Formats: sequence, C-alpha cells, structure tokens
Amino acid sequence: MRSRSFVLGAAALLCALPLLAQDIPAGDDVWDSLGGGATETVLTSADWAALCGATVPDTAVQLKGFNIAGYGTGDTVVSRLDNASFANGNTTRVRIRLKELSFVSDGSHPCSPLTIRVTEDSTQSIGTMTITRTSSAGGTFSASVPVNAIVESVDGNGNVHGSTYVSGSLDDESASPWSYSGPTTGEPTTQAAATSPWHPGVDPVTKKPVRICRRGNKILPARHCYWPPPKCTAVAKDPVPVGAASANAVAAEPCTVEVQPVTDVK
Repeated sequence: MRSRSFVLGAAALLCALPLLAQDIPAGDDVWDSLGGGATETVLTSADWAALCGATVPDTAVQLKGFNIAGYGTGDTVVSRLDNASFANGNTTRVRIRLKELSFVSDGSHPCSPLTIRVTEDSTQSIGTMTITRTSSAGGTFSASVPVNAIVESVDGNGNVHGSTYVSGSLDDESASPWSYSGPTTGEPTTQAAATSPWHPGVDPVTKKPVRICRRGNKILPARHCYWPPPKCTAVAKDPVPVGAASANAVAAEPCTVEVQPVTDVK
C-alpha cells in the first residue's frame, strides 16, 4: 500500500510540474481600446493640412476602437512571433509585431465633422515583449510595440478626403499582469479559447481584467489604454461592424466572433 501511494504521489507531482513552468505558445493578442480621452495621438500641423486643409498647430485627436470583423469588439491585434519558454529561468523575451489596428476619432477635432480613421500600414517593424513568471498562476509582461499607421479623414458616405502616415513606438516598459487562467469574475471577460494558456491583462491573483496604458513619445506623443475584449457570441460568418457603411455612425460594437467551418478529413 505504501509503495502504491508513493507511485501515485510521484505521478501527481510529475503532472503538476509542467504547469508550474508552462510555456506560452506564439499567437495573437486581441485588445479593446478605451475611448473617452484614454487613447489619443498628436498629429502635426502638416498632418492636419493633409487630412482636410486645416491650418492648426500640432493638435491631439482622441480615439476609440472600432471593431475588426472576426475579432468581436477587438480593435487592436498584436502577434507574438515566438514561443515563450521558461526552461532557462522565469523571464523570457519574444518578438512582437502589430497585426491589425482600427480606431476612429472620439469627439471633435480640427477636421470635424469628418471622422478621423486610423488603420495599420502594410509594413510593420518588430518589437519585443518581456514576459516574467512570478508564480504558478502567472506574472507580468512589458512591451515595446512599433506602430506604422495610416490616418484618413472620412465623410459620412465613406469617402476619403485626405490621408497621412504616422509612425512611433508605444514603448512604456511598465509591468502589466498576465494569468495562465482566464478571468472568473468581473467584466469584461476574455475570449479564453483564443488565448489559453496565456491571458494578458488578467490579474493572476484576483482573476480580474486590468486596464493597461502605454505611452509613446519617439516620433509623435501618443497614449493607448486598453483591456481584454469581452467573451463574445459565435456567429457563422464575419460580423459586420456597426456603422461600417457610414464612418460617422459609430455605435456600440456587437460582441460576435466568426466561427471557422469544420471540414471532415477522411
């Protein structure tokens, strides 16, 4: 009986060990950006002139997320290009790159009543994310994210009146939480299936989502505050963002994600 207990105990220990240092596979992180002044960028006088002919000094424009089809309410997607391994310690670094970006202006600005729309440029530089495991529940991460963006002024019919290109780096190195487990309480809740076993922006102790803010000042001063997107209802095809036909008619986004068709392999 003692021998059998020892074997069972050893087996349980072996099963528990991988969890303590579970690696994080490469993948995409989806975020909901916060409006109301929490996300903004400063455009130069030349940018405003290119967008709508406005003659103004460098001026900040407040932004909010506009959902990307297939990502629920998500408006920012950042790809982790490498697996994060803790085999050689509790801190590891991976390459990251902006994949998709979708903002619209939040309030008045020098080109009003046109809407300012911000999307990702086709070419993005590679940045870094440092991930630290502080316990078996999770840890902290910091990131430096280069951003190359296209800024457009758009009317209510979707016609582009002007455009400019901006670039910078959101490289605030402050630590933000991540958890091996998704949130159990609080709003919003992350899409667990898309991020397991890596849940950035979730406190590993309280299991609650956390607001994260990054600042960038290399080329243009900017601030980006965000948190994990809520858990969404699955749909059979790409959801159409509210207000997609009219850039000015931006309402609350439907929380839906696309269901990928399953094909039987024989």
